[in-house]
Amino acid sequence: MDFTITQEGKRQAGTGEMRINYATFTDLHTFYDTSGSAEIPTLAADASDRIFFETHNRYQDVIVPELEAGLSMRPFRTQDFQAFGDGTVASGSFSTGLVTLPNLQTGSQIDAIEQKILEGLTQNFVDQRVVATVDEFSLYQDISISPLTASFTVPQTSAGYMRGSEESIRNVPSIFFDKRFEAFPNFKFLPPINKFDPGSTNPDEPLARYPELNERYKDDDEELIGTEKKVLTYDQTSRNNNLAVQVFEKSETGVQKLSMVDLGLFEKNVEGTSTTKKIRRVKVGKLLLDPDGSETFVNIFTLEFDYGS
Repeated sequence: MDFTITQEGKRQAGTGEMRINYATFTDLHTFYDTSGSAEIPTLAADASDRIFFETHNRYQDVIVPELEAGLSMRPFRTQDFQAFGDGTVASGSFSTGLVTLPNLQTGSQIDAIEQKILEGLTQNFVDQRVVATVDEFSLYQDISISPLTASFTVPQTSAGYMRGSEESIRNVPSIFFDKRFEAFPNFKFLPPINKFDPGSTNPDEPLARYPELNERYKDDDEELIGTEKKVLTYDQTSRNNNLAVQVFEKSETGVQKLSMVDLGLFEKNVEGTSTTKKIRRVKVGKLLLDPDGSETFVNIFTLEFDYGS
């Protein structure tokens, strides 16, 4: 078994951000051949003269493009397209006689290839040739969602933020004071306290009374009252129901990835009953820089994943 750190992994390791949560195995570079006849294979074919290649980085390594906080999407490639950090997309290249330039796609071209770009990320995952076990006891192996599309109107206030109105963005709290980030360890309110003093009756006595400037996120639906709602149903899914969700924004100039803030699991009442169910609430929007250079999160819409009762 051999492994290598991808370019994205090296970048995250350099900034102390790399966290290994899952592992998969692939037989992409495995050579399956036996000696003997096709009907009666005997032993593995002689490997002494076979060429073996070291593991190396491939563009298929990227299936979840990363976002630079407050900036843009990190570049990624698929079989047919290349997406640059500023959201522009190229399909192949053209030569000017002196240099070769990327063939950028804009306007109506983006409309024609949008779905192919996103399908290319899925194909990147398929091309990794991950070794997996088929669940013989599951009714389905594939996921089926209906309806396949949904549309809604973005309120003018949110649209104003997205267009970069400095005054509008200034009114949005920075992520260090935003209630949607208060549950994350990096944004928790952590006032300094005295070091433990042997014999002290109150070792956690704070140095002073520091005001908590963070907002608190309440588990309620007040902010969603009056907003449009679209329901997508999983008609077919595996027993594990292991989902990976990415949200992209398309414009005339290219494709850009949106930011997602996971607020965690909540209990929610089932309409018309006294029972409750578990949901995971995710805020989707953009990280923008306000006039003072602070990162702010502008929420566009909310995703809720229903785990049932």
